[in-house]
Amino acid sequence: MNDRPNPGWFGRNWKWFVPTGCLSVLLLAALALAGLIGLGIKGVSGLMSGSEPVRHAMELAKADPDVRAAFGEPLETGLGFQGSLTTNNDSGAADLSLPIKGPKGSGRIYVKGTREADRWSYRLIEVAIDGSERRIDLLGTDAARDAAPEVTLPEPAAANDAAPKEEEESDPEAPAEPSATA
Repeated sequence: MNDRPNPGWFGRNWKWFVPTGCLSVLLLAALALAGLIGLGIKGVSGLMSGSEPVRHAMELAKADPDVRAAFGEPLETGLGFQGSLTTNNDSGAADLSLPIKGPKGSGRIYVKGTREADRWSYRLIEVAIDGSERRIDLLGTDAARDAAPEVTLPEPAAANDAAPKEEEESDPEAPAEPSATA
């Protein structure tokens, strides 16, 4: 006869419950860690995206016709800001690489600048297109448009019509007409 009492649920199922329970705890810990890392990245990206160099670079990129043609609209920043942004009272420095994306493609905006007397000045703001060697200089486009003088070329037809008349009037081989002197 059987003098031992029947084992309980855990006694009958411990061989699968223990490994499954341990794996569940490890999986929850990994998800919590990934969530904290994701929140950290999102937080840093949020702080960076609110900074003046990032806002200024995005305004220039959204206004540039070459960038709109390459990426499409709307143009957005992505996650994964790289570089450094330091500020100390009214001075600072920025050396950033910002991911951008649009419906037609993705790339990065590179920003280098300094802040003195609470004003930012930029040495470099350019867009690199993923999968291409092409770069779009966002500082040079506006400066070049503003500095370029407007040149108006004469119409070719008007220039050709005026040229023969001048030749007829001052032809050195034509006999001189006698002048009447009184």
